[in-house]
Amino acid sequence: MTHDVCAADDVAPGQMIPARAGATNVVVIRTRDGALHALVDRCIHQGGPLSRGKLQQATVGDRPGEYREDARTAIVKCPWHGFEFDVATGRALFDARRRVRRMRVREEGGRVLVET
Repeated sequence: MTHDVCAADDVAPGQMIPARAGATNVVVIRTRDGALHALVDRCIHQGGPLSRGKLQQATVGDRPGEYREDARTAIVKCPWHGFEFDVATGRALFDARRRVRRMRVREEGGRVLVET
C-alpha cells in the first residue's frame, strides 16, 4: 500500500523528518546528494526514534585515531545509544547481519510516497 507522507519540499538535502505510513512510523531522509530514503523509525536495539537521531556521513579510517568522512555513505545515528545505520540499506554498521527495515519511497507530483 502506498502512503502520501509529506510534501517533497519538507525534506531538504541533508535532512530527515518523522512521518506515518499507515500504522507505521517512518523516518524520511534526503541525503546531501538529494537521494530519498525511508526507514522504520525504530532502532533495533531498544526502539529509539531514529528521526530524533543524527544524520551524518559515515567515518572510516585505516588506523586508530585516523578518521575521515566517507562521502558515499550517509548514516543515521540513534539518539539513545548511538547505534548507526546506513540509510540506503538499513544495515547496522556494528553488525552487517542486522538492519532496520527499509521502505520503498519515491517523489511524485511534489509529494513523498512511502510503500508499506
